[in-house]
Amino acid sequence: MIVLAGILLPIVAGLLIPVLKLNNQTRNVYVVVSAFASSVLAFYIAFASNFTTFTLLHLNKIFSIGFKIDGLSKIFLLIIAILWPIATLYATEYMQHEENQDSFFRYYLIAFGIALGLSFSKNAITMYLFYELLTFLTLPLIMHDFYDKRAQYAGKVYLIVSVLGAATALIGIVIFTSIVPSVEFVQGGVLEAVSYRNNYILINIAYILCFIGFGVKAAIIPFTYWLSVCGVAPTPVSALLHAVAVVKAGTFAIMRVTFYLFGNTNMYDSFAKRVVTVIAIVTIIYSSIMAVREKQIKRRLAYSTASNLSYILFAVALMTKSGFAAGMTHMIFHAIIKINLFFIAGAIIIYSHREYVDDMKGIAKKMPIAMFAFLVASLAMVGIPLTCGFVSKYALITSAIEANTFLSLVGIVALVISSLLTLIYLFNIVIIAYIPGENFDYNTLKDVKAPGKVMRFVFILITLMIIYFGVNSDSLLNFIESVANGIA
Repeated sequence: MIVLAGILLPIVAGLLIPVLKLNNQTRNVYVVVSAFASSVLAFYIAFASNFTTFTLLHLNKIFSIGFKIDGLSKIFLLIIAILWPIATLYATEYMQHEENQDSFFRYYLIAFGIALGLSFSKNAITMYLFYELLTFLTLPLIMHDFYDKRAQYAGKVYLIVSVLGAATALIGIVIFTSIVPSVEFVQGGVLEAVSYRNNYILINIAYILCFIGFGVKAAIIPFTYWLSVCGVAPTPVSALLHAVAVVKAGTFAIMRVTFYLFGNTNMYDSFAKRVVTVIAIVTIIYSSIMAVREKQIKRRLAYSTASNLSYILFAVALMTKSGFAAGMTHMIFHAIIKINLFFIAGAIIIYSHREYVDDMKGIAKKMPIAMFAFLVASLAMVGIPLTCGFVSKYALITSAIEANTFLSLVGIVALVISSLLTLIYLFNIVIIAYIPGENFDYNTLKDVKAPGKVMRFVFILITLMIIYFGVNSDSLLNFIESVANGIA
């Protein structure tokens, strides 16, 4: 039952916000304490308690609602339980510039609980339930400025695409259960080799449907567009959408169905593997090109996210243990890097009222800490040594080399091209921010203010994390490897 307490704590804390009627300052303390307390309890459940599995409700002989802790649960939990409270802290300063703050923080905390439920899911039906709930709980956050037509449009796009994707994944799960009467997550999958051979076409169709359906949230092509459209949401929401919860829910779900339901050994030589690998590679290149072309900073970062999510999916599509480990590594480190990029982009927008790249000339002089953090995060995104981005990109490339197939080698080329394009679309911002040109008039920056203490603290904290894991990631990598090998 302790797992229910972990899921319900942030949900109840969010529901109490309109009842408590706190002033803004007290409410900010309340939501930050609630978020951090929820994370502490989640960490205790995952790493210190004796909890392993719990079934809440049996729906029928096949389907049930239940929760468990395994290695992949802990990996996803690390991402959301560390970064969500930090995002909440950042939001307390950012949302001073927004209306309807109580409503925002209510949904922000509730969505945290739903993400924890997704992490703890015991089977595909429980995962699907929380996956859908996450869509509906983040929708009010995306449409926070409800009377803005851009927010209304973003909400419609997000809802339609997400529901369509989830329905596609559900069809895949239903096809799967017509062959294997179990959707419990088991390391290596529940599909036996004989059942796979006797139902080859159906199983491949089911896997492709699951990959595409859950891949919608990971912004695979042709669904990449939704991620850039939803950049209209407040930046604390964008940070969760693009770095922590929603998009990572897509990659997490695909890891689940690949390694814990269908089984990577069964799917290794399948045509489904080739199909999803091509989807991932095309998305990597397409999204990187779109990021170079995009001039609005949050939309540029959105396309960057889509590209990096497909790095993870490409690694998963290798169907190897080393690919699984590389995908988990990049899932964690990309979350850390990208959340800081979005935090800084949000600070630039609200404190300089500039959102287009060409308008950011010389801004480093007014925001030195923010732009230094942006520089470090950009280096990490490119994959420069001494940053965590290098660690995960090295793992991606080495796992692809180890796979030694034609498509894995094509994927390496795509990763290299994408890294070069990343250098272009991020350092374009860095260069003009630091070197605006000899005739630049700094008087045009009179209206620009430096972010407050809370934001500066968050920038520094995550920058230190990027560097720390770039030089000292052995313990984490060993844990990830143990998860991939089914030990943890």
